[in-house]
Amino acid sequence: MTGPTVSSPHEVTDPAAVTLLGHDRTRRVLGAFLGREQTVAGAARETGLDLRVVHRDVQALVRAGLLRVIREQARAGRPVKMYRAHADDLFVDARHLPQQAHDGKTAALDTLFHHAAGREFRHALSDFAPGWGLRVYATTDAPGFAVLEGPRSARPLSPLDEWQGPPARMLSGTPTARLTAAQVAEVQRDLILLMRKVESFSAANAGTGQPVLLRLGLAPLTEDECRNLHR
Repeated sequence: MTGPTVSSPHEVTDPAAVTLLGHDRTRRVLGAFLGREQTVAGAARETGLDLRVVHRDVQALVRAGLLRVIREQARAGRPVKMYRAHADDLFVDARHLPQQAHDGKTAALDTLFHHAAGREFRHALSDFAPGWGLRVYATTDAPGFAVLEGPRSARPLSPLDEWQGPPARMLSGTPTARLTAAQVAEVQRDLILLMRKVESFSAANAGTGQPVLLRLGLAPLTEDECRNLHR
């Protein structure tokens, strides 16, 4: 048995085309024309974007050589243009992508996550009777103390062992650890499986349920960066 045939993608180097492919919205618009013919109105319905926005994006994609007019379909009044992507498999070398756009989107997602998580936690605390605060207490383990955010009556346990706070629909954590290369690979696999699980849940819900943002990350630190975190 042989696997599916893998074709080489069309490499995009034109600066205008690269810029458009680096933008999430124009990628969504282009996606409506990959592998099929489509009208501007059809792309607007599929993406849920405003028709005028899609029309502007389509014209920009045509000028950049990413879209082309296949034919015109007769309609009452002006004929309707049918577009299709220049290629159905596109590749942009990461060295050509605008780093500023990527950094800006990452920062926006971080800001949105912290805002949404904070809002949910404040809402949960408003219905939580025990007083909530920061607790610093002595331990027998190095470095001799521990810090815990929780209710005044909480037992001195890590939230990883037992969550004693309000039942908020959020989770935020930034643990640091020392891991071997094999352990890093194992954690990566676990996080990928988690993302797949969330994706599967969302597909099964078919548009129902509460919108959530899952923010995951894992990155190696230098020794100086690790020390600075604990200063």
